[in-house]
Amino acid sequence: MINTNLLCENIVAARKKLGLTQSQLAKMLGVSAQAVSKWERGISCPDISLLDEIAKALQISLSALLGIPNNE
Repeated sequence: MINTNLLCENIVAARKKLGLTQSQLAKMLGVSAQAVSKWERGISCPDISLLDEIAKALQISLSALLGIPNNE
């Protein structure tokens, strides 16, 4: 099961680390800035089909985006 709170926190942290605005990230993903805002506030979650694209845009792994510990 996906921890949605952790997903929200990871999107915010990675976006800010890259210095991107919600609008910039939204444009990269082809969604509205309002959608990104809702993801970050935990009001809604991104469609599962977007998760890989979000991770790539944020320059993190899908595991990191989802908060799955790296067992290396």
